[in-house]
Amino acid sequence: MKLQFTAFLMLLLSNMVLAQDTITVTTENRMLPLAGEEHKEVYANEQSESMNTRDSIRIFSLSPIHRRVKKVNGLTLGVGHFRNSRIKFQEVNGLNIEASPIAAGLITFGIGITIESFFVAARKDPFESFSLSRTVLKQDDDILNIRVNGLNISSGGFLQGAQVNGFNICVVSVMNKMNGVSVTGAILSAGKMNGISVCGIANMAETGNGLQLAISNVARDYRGLQIGLFNNAKNLRGVQFGLWNTNGKRRLPLVNWQFKS
Repeated sequence: MKLQFTAFLMLLLSNMVLAQDTITVTTENRMLPLAGEEHKEVYANEQSESMNTRDSIRIFSLSPIHRRVKKVNGLTLGVGHFRNSRIKFQEVNGLNIEASPIAAGLITFGIGITIESFFVAARKDPFESFSLSRTVLKQDDDILNIRVNGLNISSGGFLQGAQVNGFNICVVSVMNKMNGVSVTGAILSAGKMNGISVCGIANMAETGNGLQLAISNVARDYRGLQIGLFNNAKNLRGVQFGLWNTNGKRRLPLVNWQFKS
């Protein structure tokens, strides 16, 4: 009897000792028994991942957005979004307001570009002769650093690597893609423009669908309507209304069209 009691007592003590060296970490879908000090590192890693997930999505952020923040669902306010080699992609869903220095830079250092853009569409090959038009050709549509879904209001916004889906209001803007309605005080340069773009001076797009309305409208491939003093579309499927209109078929005053290559 004493021998059985002694054996039972030893078994109980051994289980208690093993229990002190073992801890169970709970994850979303599994239980991981870990021995020794390893549980501390795993717990710290999972806690860090949880905190990073919470930090990466916010309802308000200043711009430029911190590199840890991946998405803002709400309001972004600041001086704008600029390229950062440590940031692959960020997204704003809601309202983006920025007082960007780009417009001031254009007025200070680019008065010649502003004057030249009045007559950019009157040139035979505006994409080769106009400096801002050439920036459209250098854009890589597959590389996006910032995307705004909603309303973007800016004194001057983006320098490539950007996409706006919704409503864009600014003075001057250079972006990869614009889907929706854009109202620009001076110039909009977009790799792809789908929708309505109204500019005070010049519309420039590599490809586009919809309506371009400005003093000068320029597109390489365009489907829709161009209205302005000068209109130029190298490959047009639509109609042009303006003082001077150029497309792949002909150059005419007042009204021009092209429906076939």
